[in-house]
Amino acid sequence: MCVTRVGKVLSVQGTHAMVRILETGAVADVNVSMVKARKNAYLEIFADSAVGSLTKREAEWKSKIRSELLGR
Repeated sequence: MCVTRVGKVLSVQGTHAMVRILETGAVADVNVSMVKARKNAYLEIFADSAVGSLTKREAEWKSKIRSELLGR
């Protein structure tokens, strides 16, 4: 089963963005070449690549569900 992570874009430089992962608070360098990324946008991330954009409401819901599943 492949599980994505949800993150909020802190900054964008070319095809890479610094993203704060909502579930853990960690900051990751994410490839954003497949999506339109801008500061404060929410992204769905798989294997250090953004695979989709989310609304704030969707991102918070997915993050909450994943945290519950992981027992955090």
